[in-house]
Amino acid sequence: MDSTITPRETKRPLFYVLAVIFGLACGVLHVVVHDPLLTSLGVLSSSMILGVSRPVSPWRWTLLVGIPVPLVLAAATLSNYYDDITRSTVAGSILIILPGFAGAYGGSFLRGFINNVFLEGK
Repeated sequence: MDSTITPRETKRPLFYVLAVIFGLACGVLHVVVHDPLLTSLGVLSSSMILGVSRPVSPWRWTLLVGIPVPLVLAAATLSNYYDDITRSTVAGSILIILPGFAGAYGGSFLRGFINNVFLEGK
């Protein structure tokens, strides 16, 4: 078995860091703008970009982008930046992860479609 590291595998940590940065940006957007629809659009688009670029196991992009949103909300609440915290706000920040599934799996299917139709299965 050959244990050489391919260039594709060396870029994997870069995508993990990029996913966490996208998630933190979506969390800051959720705290600053107070608009859950805009936040869900950010999670959807971020996870779709990652799903297209790395289509294998798209659930990880959903978790890495969606989990920082409630963490940023909790940090903003603990630092007294975000004052109007309610149970519905917390539940909404956790449910923001659902559009991430649609984005990540949609991006993964889009990548498979592009590979099969335009790149002839390469």
